[in-house]
Amino acid sequence: MNKFRASYSILEQWSQGNWDRATTMYFKLVDFTNEYISAGRQFHKDWEEEVNKTKAYPKDFGSRKIKGKFICEHKIEKQLDDWLELVGIIDLWLPEEKVIIDWKSGHTPSTQYANGFQPKVYQLLLPEAKRAEIHHFNQYTRKNDMSIIHLTEKTLDEGLNWVITWASEMNEYLKENKLYERFKQSKA
Repeated sequence: MNKFRASYSILEQWSQGNWDRATTMYFKLVDFTNEYISAGRQFHKDWEEEVNKTKAYPKDFGSRKIKGKFICEHKIEKQLDDWLELVGIIDLWLPEEKVIIDWKSGHTPSTQYANGFQPKVYQLLLPEAKRAEIHHFNQYTRKNDMSIIHLTEKTLDEGLNWVITWASEMNEYLKENKLYERFKQSKA
């Protein structure tokens, strides 16, 4: 039996009908990148270094000091079922406050991310989380914005349903088309 290793990024592509891209991402056949993705990756790297060095939010988000422990780029793997594993990287985890922080760059405002499923999926990785914050920095206008999502049992259920729906559909597609045999599955 194949174990399906889900991530928000892959399932988001699948849910939007980008099946080839989701499959390519799943088997790590191509690293999708462009100038915007590269810029976002560089911002994340710089923000992680800044937080670890200063013990504060990056200056692009106001340099607020972090009280207590924190973990940057917190990779979590969680078994959801016999056939399903969820993996994700939390940009910043504040365990004492039970807050998930996600950094975003580019034109898309934080509200669009907050209204999506990523915070709910990340809650599956950290079910003790009570709040998720999406901190967005638009490098073109040099402005930032932030959205807060209160995490509850309802958001946890919604995240789980979303993951199971899309993961089971994609997993069945990979099995039916013998893609597990065709491409050696690699770990995320």
